[in-house]
Amino acid sequence: MYFYTMQTMPGCKAEFDGDTSVKYRIKRKHTPASSNHKSTTVVIRTDLGYSEAAEMVKRFTDKEREARAIKHEGSP
Repeated sequence: MYFYTMQTMPGCKAEFDGDTSVKYRIKRKHTPASSNHKSTTVVIRTDLGYSEAAEMVKRFTDKEREARAIKHEGSP
């Protein structure tokens, strides 16, 4: 399962949530179903504006939700 998050770029500090004057990056955290495996986090996009980053996180999260729904429909 993947979780997508948005963070400010290193060295930038947002004055408030949704500050458009700084750049953001999108991170993807993979959380395996098995407890034996360690979760991994990867930066997948960098140097994005706030609205761009928020839209991408929403799109990625929606696609992940669709994929899980299809996977559950097809399993016996």
